[in-house]
Amino acid sequence: MATLKDIAAATGISTSTISRVLNQDKTISVSPQTQRRIFEAAEALGYVPRGKSRQEAKAPAAGLKMGIAQMFEPDQVMQDPYYLYMKNELEKECFANGIETTTLFRDETGGFTAPGGAQLDGVFAIGSFTTQEIRSFERCSKHVVFVDSTPDDETYFAVVPNFHLGLRQAAARFLETGHRRIAFLGSHYTLQRTRDLLLDARLYYFRNILREKGLFDETYVLDCGAMTSPAAYETLSAALARWEQKPDALFLASDAMVQGAMRALDEAGVRVPQDLSVIAFNDTPNSQNATPPLSAVRVLQHELAVAAVVSMRLCRGSLPHPFKTVVPCLYVERGSVAERK
Repeated sequence: MATLKDIAAATGISTSTISRVLNQDKTISVSPQTQRRIFEAAEALGYVPRGKSRQEAKAPAAGLKMGIAQMFEPDQVMQDPYYLYMKNELEKECFANGIETTTLFRDETGGFTAPGGAQLDGVFAIGSFTTQEIRSFERCSKHVVFVDSTPDDETYFAVVPNFHLGLRQAAARFLETGHRRIAFLGSHYTLQRTRDLLLDARLYYFRNILREKGLFDETYVLDCGAMTSPAAYETLSAALARWEQKPDALFLASDAMVQGAMRALDEAGVRVPQDLSVIAFNDTPNSQNATPPLSAVRVLQHELAVAAVVSMRLCRGSLPHPFKTVVPCLYVERGSVAERK
């Protein structure tokens, strides 16, 4: 039976780090690539957590093999690691349930395929995909669960974060600390459903919540096109130069933009939180490791992964109709929101 030392020898990673990752210790900070190496090695070596027999470890879904597909290509994932972290959480949850996973890749036709063209027991699809891509999933397996998107409520099981709750949490924190000029930085239109460009849910709820309070000001709504660090830097820098009256709070629709946004603020001499309070969405290490660390609305990726595995079990069962699971968000305070008088 494989041990932590065997995994360490195969990966070159310390046994203490391996143990903490396999036990899903949320206080450890390691890259998604390191997490993936650990789980792939553990699976390949047949590692069984202490206190479980191999049969017990695999009992919930013995012998099942699932494919995981991501909407972004590798270079895009590096710009926004949210989906890589989501894939890692899903792989960890599958591992904990004795489910083998494999990554699906795009073929020359633009569809997805499993290594060797193998048939699978199910497919987890992270993000939004075209109709053609969805058909390619169904060629791999008739059981498909979508994570972070809902292409068709009547056909597919899906798990999604509660964007409405997340925006209410951020707005409530700004309002209770006296902010009234609240800006939004993000993409006005994002890929949804079958990769259709639709009004982003975060902007939709931001606009409606502030309108209810009589505080919405279109002047403070910034569209950076792609939610990347370079786009955020250019868009926010231009806005800071033209605003006659600057906002007193800023909501970042994705913390993939944190580095660029913070650079723009620094160059403009805007201090966080003394001059401008900031809350980011997603709460990946981009928010946690910013200077200063940013308060954030956390998408509960572990809970999304748990819900996805449960949904797959139901998808493979005898339920006549699919359903969507909506997972709450969590506001995390780190001191980047200051009281305004």
